[in-house]
Amino acid sequence: MADFNTHMIGAAAVSGIGATVLMVTQTFPAQILMTYFVLGVVGGILPDIDSDSSIPVRWTFNVLGVMTGFFLVLYLGAHYSLIELVLLWGASFIIIRYGIFSLFTQLTVHRGLIHSIPAALFFSLGTVVLMVQALEVPVLNAWLCGAFVFLGFLTHLILDELYSVDLMGMSVKRSFGTALNLGSFRAPLKTGLLYLLIGALFYLAPPVDDFLAFIFNSRVHQLLVERLFPVDGWFNTAAIDLF
Repeated sequence: MADFNTHMIGAAAVSGIGATVLMVTQTFPAQILMTYFVLGVVGGILPDIDSDSSIPVRWTFNVLGVMTGFFLVLYLGAHYSLIELVLLWGASFIIIRYGIFSLFTQLTVHRGLIHSIPAALFFSLGTVVLMVQALEVPVLNAWLCGAFVFLGFLTHLILDELYSVDLMGMSVKRSFGTALNLGSFRAPLKTGLLYLLIGALFYLAPPVDDFLAFIFNSRVHQLLVERLFPVDGWFNTAAIDLF
């Protein structure tokens, strides 16, 4: 199994390439490209949140606790005093960081259901829904955000599988095949619930038509081919309307 640094580097490399490809189309501003890159790196460490002592799980619940408190304060700010809002923020952080975290660690095992392809779909679709409904991000950008989370997540799973093969000794470790899976036969109820949640998120997500139209746009493909090798002065070319 690859270590934390390997997963970070792998996710950053793949996300960086993906963001660079999108940059070449001259369709997206630098700010959203950076967002895609960061989400790809986040996706690359998400599978390890099922490890009770891992860095990603501590980061995840720390950030989730702070963000939840922030949104509560924004939503309830007009109804409470400053001291009450600070106490509310602190209480929400403690509940999530320690209460929800403790429950989460009891319900999950390392390299369990979260280390799977359906978990990647769950987190990527959750990102799409969050971007559209909470942050009001345009549909195409939201789907690309979800795609980068999925890309980073999948990179993590592939690296774990690659590290399960000892090429020098020409042997395969017992962990081989446990990362790139479609669920857990040992936890059929949890697997079924995960697929139900995926279906619910897909229902809540906006239509995927714009995303697919962009991915399969022949003009995008043609532009990428033209920009594959150095061409004098191409940085001065005006952005091309791909739609």
